[in-house]
Amino acid sequence: MSHLVLSREIFCPIESVFAYVSDLTRAPEWWPNLSEVRRLDGDGPIGVGTRYGFTYNMFGRHFPGEATLTEFVPNERGVLEADGQIHAVIRNDYRATAKSRTRVTVIIEYDVPTVLGKVVNALIVERRNAADADHAFDQLKDVLEHEAIARIDEGVVL
Repeated sequence: MSHLVLSREIFCPIESVFAYVSDLTRAPEWWPNLSEVRRLDGDGPIGVGTRYGFTYNMFGRHFPGEATLTEFVPNERGVLEADGQIHAVIRNDYRATAKSRTRVTVIIEYDVPTVLGKVVNALIVERRNAADADHAFDQLKDVLEHEAIARIDEGVVL
């Protein structure tokens, strides 16, 4: 099992960070490897059992999959279990560090099937996944902080 941990402090209130990240259909805006994320169960409120279809791109290949929200605690935590060619569990934790600052930590655990896949994973895929995830979290921070600055410029108090 491969394991990734990423964390960023974002200048944005926890409610805004949680709402943005929890709307997985917006994930391609900040996670470049995701070319598509769509709800599979309609447009109702997000919660445990919400299902998504996605396409993840790596090394020029497209990996379709489905993910189900298995844990959902507003402004605190969300856990997804993804299945497809690679099984993964993704846990997002949120903690307010100040009124307008949020610490987001993601823990991703995934398996690559077959013995060859595990060898290739250890040598190439794991490093690439770590670099791509790090870039995605930088993008997330930039998107949310730009939105927060725009609200401040409009006179909205965070």
